[in-house]
Amino acid sequence: MRTTLTLDTDAFQAAKAKAAHENKSLGKAVSELILQALRQPQPQKAPAAVFRSEGGTYTSKEVEAALDEE
Repeated sequence: MRTTLTLDTDAFQAAKAKAAHENKSLGKAVSELILQALRQPQPQKAPAAVFRSEGGTYTSKEVEAALDEE
């Protein structure tokens, strides 16, 4: 498929260097880089921690919000 992309200069230079090093077209190098990035496992979000005190039970988000209000 043919398309037009606007790349950051450093991303363009890296893709261009990869293409030259591997004797591939720039389009093929960019395609491989995109697919490689998409195959990387995504980090799992950590569950919110739960804190218990005499005043009740609070999540880490509630504690952070309370600290921000101070």
